[in-house]
Amino acid sequence: MLQFLSYIHNLRGIAILFVIGVHARGGISDWVSHPDTHYFLATFFDAREGNGTVMFIFIGGFLFQHLTHYYFNFKKYIRQKFKMIILPYLIISIPIILLRITSNYQSLTLPEGFQSTSPVYQFFYHLIVGSHMAPFWFISTIIIFYFSAPALHAIDKPFFYRYIFPFVFIIGLFTFRSDHNSNPFLSYVHFMPIYITGMWASYVKQKLMTYAVPGFWILAIIYFSVPVLDYYNLLDLPSKISFEEVIRERKLVFNIYAFNSITLCFMLTFLFYRLRNVRMPFIELLGHYSFGLFFIHFILITATRKVFSILGWSVDFSIITFLIYFIFILLASTAMVYLIKRITGRYSRNLIGS
Repeated sequence: MLQFLSYIHNLRGIAILFVIGVHARGGISDWVSHPDTHYFLATFFDAREGNGTVMFIFIGGFLFQHLTHYYFNFKKYIRQKFKMIILPYLIISIPIILLRITSNYQSLTLPEGFQSTSPVYQFFYHLIVGSHMAPFWFISTIIIFYFSAPALHAIDKPFFYRYIFPFVFIIGLFTFRSDHNSNPFLSYVHFMPIYITGMWASYVKQKLMTYAVPGFWILAIIYFSVPVLDYYNLLDLPSKISFEEVIRERKLVFNIYAFNSITLCFMLTFLFYRLRNVRMPFIELLGHYSFGLFFIHFILITATRKVFSILGWSVDFSIITFLIYFIFILLASTAMVYLIKRITGRYSRNLIGS
């Protein structure tokens, strides 16, 4: 029987904390009176790559290798992913997409002239791209990983990790996120090296974890040095560019933000490995609820923002009001997942992925 990896499970709990925190934080327009605080939070905890996103991709690759290295049945694998990820995505997405189509929904993710296309085209575009809800591009992208599983399992070999993986890793550091996360295929290409990095980390985990203590401190220095230098403009770091721009203009730009997000993945993996025998009930709960929280949290953010608008309240965060709002969204989302699980029992995974 395969060993349960508590340190990876706890990393998943931290990943969803990052995701909810970034989405609750909003944009610079929500910090009119405190733009410097927004800049600080974005520089140290978002890294322009989305630390939570990178963690989820890294964890996905790590667990894929851990669980399928010795035995892999694609039919069983894709059936499980359909029940736990794809089906909840469809169930949650369909009513939201219908609402978007009938409400003249505007988003930077959508191409020009999108509203003039047929409702059928709009429906399937939203469903395939995940443009109907800001975080749902991730599901559209991760589904491509699921269907790539046979190829990923095929490269899970010593030869690949020893001779090919280093080049894949380096090449990945010169790619960027798709413009407004609007192209699942480019997102897939960009995040694939991170997924494979997770696979490599799992493949060498026994040897890798022997370096957990010195590794944590070395990576912590690296991870915090980059945002400090970025915050004080001491490094000539690339502005926020898209994968489309890189391809169109044939740029060769090192993505230091992706590098730093991967650094954080290893740093926290080492930390949680050292603390693997320490109970962390809330982090463990977030790990169990991670996909349910992913599906629900932004719906709550959208709903609360709508209530603020109806009441005539403008959003102008300070660090205190942001933390209050973030904790409210986190706890309310957790409570909703818990209630849905209690009411629907084993069918909750088909509804919300948890």
